[in-house]
Amino acid sequence: MAKRELEEINASSMADIAFLLLVFFLVTTTFSKEKALSERLPQKVKGPQPEIVVNPKNVLEIIANKNDLILLENEYADIEDIPDMVRKFYVHDKASEADKWPNTMFIDKGVIDKEIARLTAENKLDSVDSWQKKYKTVAILGSYTEISPRAIITITVDNSTKFKTYLGVYNAVMQGINSLRDDLCQQKFDRPYATLNEKIEEDKDIKDAIDVVYPKRIMKAKNLVTD
Repeated sequence: MAKRELEEINASSMADIAFLLLVFFLVTTTFSKEKALSERLPQKVKGPQPEIVVNPKNVLEIIANKNDLILLENEYADIEDIPDMVRKFYVHDKASEADKWPNTMFIDKGVIDKEIARLTAENKLDSVDSWQKKYKTVAILGSYTEISPRAIITITVDNSTKFKTYLGVYNAVMQGINSLRDDLCQQKFDRPYATLNEKIEEDKDIKDAIDVVYPKRIMKAKNLVTD
């Protein structure tokens, strides 16, 4: 009995199928986007600049030197010490404000109305908008205490400081700020701050209000230059 010959498989279309699969995966795959650090950079201003007097208590100064050592308020510290210091910078006893920490201000609807009336009478209309925005924060969170608008956290690095060190300092500062935001969110809404979804209008309003109470005030100062 003669053996039956096996039929050959036509593989001429395999290349087309593989190409179509490749196109399908390229179209349907979601690629992760790189996240950049958001920070306040100095802006170029035309004309002569007035002398600006900065009250030291309004500045939380963090320095990363050429040896990647951290100076926190002119004292050597570990990166792990930064979040707690940031919390104290934002939230502290009023009695301690006079000589060490920024001033704070209690905000409610009555204070907002009074401040808007004063600014309007003094024809400082550019400042009225920022106070009107506080109405929404009070409506969502109730009365609150905010840090002085002059308060700022500065991060100064040496020209030899590793970027990894700067990134660690920046993240530690944000850890301190976000821990305060999380405490407030848990207190008011019984949920973590990190669960707020900006794509949901209600969540976005809550997040914006919490960010008003604990704003991100980080500025990268001029680099130190060493030999």
